[in-house]
Amino acid sequence: MRLAVVLASLALSACAGASRSADKIGAQENFATTPDGVRLYYRSIGEGDDVVIAPFALYHGASFDSLAEARRIVTYDPRGRGRSEPASTGALSLDHLLIDFETIRQATGAEKVSIIGWSGAGMEMFVYALRNKERVKALVQLAPVTARFDPYGGMMMEDRARRTNRAEEAEYKRRVDAGGFADNPAAQCRAEAAITLPPLLADPANRSLIPDVCLFENEHPARISAYCGELFGSIIGYDWRDELGEVDARRLVIHGAQDNMPLEGNREWVAGQANARLMVIENAGHFPHYEQAEETLSAIDAFLDGEWPAGAVPESGVR
Repeated sequence: MRLAVVLASLALSACAGASRSADKIGAQENFATTPDGVRLYYRSIGEGDDVVIAPFALYHGASFDSLAEARRIVTYDPRGRGRSEPASTGALSLDHLLIDFETIRQATGAEKVSIIGWSGAGMEMFVYALRNKERVKALVQLAPVTARFDPYGGMMMEDRARRTNRAEEAEYKRRVDAGGFADNPAAQCRAEAAITLPPLLADPANRSLIPDVCLFENEHPARISAYCGELFGSIIGYDWRDELGEVDARRLVIHGAQDNMPLEGNREWVAGQANARLMVIENAGHFPHYEQAEETLSAIDAFLDGEWPAGAVPESGVR
């Protein structure tokens, strides 16, 4: 099974009901080119000097548009994902993803930005903030992977496996082995998503809320498997706990109560950090901004305004 949804962002459309209405400035789409020649897709809505950047446009769609009042919201696809160009062999690692982010930041013209990092990007953007302190105002770690890989990576996969429909998984594998998708990788992508997405949600019926990423060739099984394998190899075994206090920017960690990621692992992102708080969203899994859109986006909105949202608490903990 591919790791696109669960580990791609670890190694890794519209939402309604937020507290603010979407900016009336229409969304604009464009491409920016990295120093090593990869064209990256990005989407921008809103205007002003307050710029918020979020990786993984393919998963976010227009879900953050309600934040674009008096702000510019920029989403983009990293190399090898969504509408961006594929990554060449040997040009895919955490460092390459940070180059991608910096390319988009420069394209916006903003010297200092706020960031929304979802899933694996929650960890990746922490590293960007660690290495580029002068560039980051605030960081939302939205349903992030945990602050260290072990033991939580294995625990996450065990929970995912526990929630997976084994009969459907076996039937999918049978069809793949029989060549049933040989001429239709998009159909294979969707058949796989029908199995891999529900375990990531508090309510499997909410699968219809998540954008269809299988529209993009980069997300088809053969490509995403290669992508995940190379990227995962560059980050496995990470542990950022010792560096937590080196990030000056305010951080809000948002955790879905039914996420496969263990809550105790995400507590470590904020343990002992005066500038970081944790907010747990009930009845949400790995996509809080879809399953509980109003609560999640209202919290992000308040945080970007310089406030701690209700329910965001500091955590004390012992290593």
